[in-house]
Amino acid sequence: MKTIACLVLASAIVACATAAITEEQRDAARQLAGKCMQQTGATEDDVNRLRSGDTENADRNTRCFVQCFFQGAGFVDQDGNVQTEELTQKLASEYGQEKADELVARCRNNAGPDACERSFRLLQCYMENRATLMF
Repeated sequence: MKTIACLVLASAIVACATAAITEEQRDAARQLAGKCMQQTGATEDDVNRLRSGDTENADRNTRCFVQCFFQGAGFVDQDGNVQTEELTQKLASEYGQEKADELVARCRNNAGPDACERSFRLLQCYMENRATLMF
């Protein structure tokens, strides 16, 4: 479950190689996304905008969708605090320890007024810094 979080949010966080994800993991990601959409009221359009990298004008439901999904994947706790070990492990498996450590160090201080906002800020930080993983 934890290795598939990035599938639904594609380029959102913890860039996993799609080829390394099994069909079973894809199904689990879809189920988690569906559950989180139901819980938060986020729409399919909202989620698709996130998948395409568009975080502009994200409403409360969309921000809480990110919290639900990231918590379900193990990237944040119930309060939206980054689970640095889990996040580093997932990034390191794809990009190496040094790049993983660097990105987590940049994004782990995702302060915000509540869990939804903290998780959404983590997403934004990842999106702003993901290019550094490629080089």
